[in-house]
Amino acid sequence: MNSIQPGVVMLTPDRQIDRRILLEADTLEAAGWRVTIIGMPLDTDAVDDPRVVRVGTTAGAVSRENRVADAYRLIRRHLPMNGRLMRLMKRLAWRYVVDQESFYMRLFLDTASAYPADVYVAHDLPMLPVASHLAGRSGARVVYDSHELYCEQEFSATERQRWSQIESRYIHDCQAVITVNPSIAAEIEKRYGLSDVHVIYNAERTSTAPPRSRYFHDVFALEPGTKVLLLQGGLSAGRNLEHLVEAMAQVGNQDVVLVLLGDGALRDTLSARALSAGSGARVRFHPAVAQHELLALTAAADAGVIPYQATCLNNYYCTPNKLFEFIAAGTPVLSSDLPEITRIVRGHDIGLVGRMDSPAHIAALIDEFFAPTGRQVEWTQNVASARTRICWEEEEKKLVSIYEALK
Repeated sequence: MNSIQPGVVMLTPDRQIDRRILLEADTLEAAGWRVTIIGMPLDTDAVDDPRVVRVGTTAGAVSRENRVADAYRLIRRHLPMNGRLMRLMKRLAWRYVVDQESFYMRLFLDTASAYPADVYVAHDLPMLPVASHLAGRSGARVVYDSHELYCEQEFSATERQRWSQIESRYIHDCQAVITVNPSIAAEIEKRYGLSDVHVIYNAERTSTAPPRSRYFHDVFALEPGTKVLLLQGGLSAGRNLEHLVEAMAQVGNQDVVLVLLGDGALRDTLSARALSAGSGARVRFHPAVAQHELLALTAAADAGVIPYQATCLNNYYCTPNKLFEFIAAGTPVLSSDLPEITRIVRGHDIGLVGRMDSPAHIAALIDEFFAPTGRQVEWTQNVASARTRICWEEEEKKLVSIYEALK
């Protein structure tokens, strides 16, 4: 490594830079690293983090890369990325038209080559071949930060096989492999004969607890005794949101209201579902807010809900960002009984997990959570304690240790 300030280039296939990436960048900068983040192009002129470089915007980038970036912006402008049409187009493209590895290589390589680094970080599987190629040119190190069990998402069998082959081809080029929870770490180790996959949770910073408030009561003119059940995040397919809004019509406790905090292609569909199920008055919609505002609103809820189903192995092992945001805000959790979520919720006794595979089961679980003889006070006390242990301030210590070993 150079004696001057070491450099890290983080590569992400997303246009919205994930909270995990920004937290890692903050931590590494504080530890003395120079950080650049390279991501997909934006379709607006929104203000960007100064560390972020968008593909296709670097001086001298080849025309082919610019054409791909321009096409991406055009599609983004007219179609929601999580809408049904876009998801169908992506499935067809990956299956019949586009080679995953060469697509991202063509899109990222020229821009990323303009930023020499001591360590290239592949944030998720699409970036792994790019990071490996860039490191091979210069003798740099490769870190693979797998945000999920990428090749086990709800893909076709052919697409899952292609992604698995890519992961197998490049994962042994890495000097460090990191992922988000123990189950995914164990799965990666088993598949590729590894023994030292590191776990860094998607935890939030929790140095200052956000104050409890009556924000949702004020915004929606709710009665003082109303209990707010909060779903936050994108309103997109595959998250069991339809069953969640329908369940509110079957919840016996009339004091409970569901608030959906976020935007997405399913908003109108969910509103219509709520009305047709008879739960329209008990389901409220709030637009998405900036990340720095999120915890303050989360702290205004009585519980946070995660209704995900094990529709694929990746979902089965998930630990979504919202889980850690609920913890950081001191908000108890109501969730589907999925192994890694259950490990945290039951392990720290911060809420209730159970069946959420139908509106009836969800409604029963909501009533159990908010029962007068329930354990809401105890769960709230426990999550106030757990937030000091399940937090980025603890996780970043592991991150710095991993990168110090690469120097």
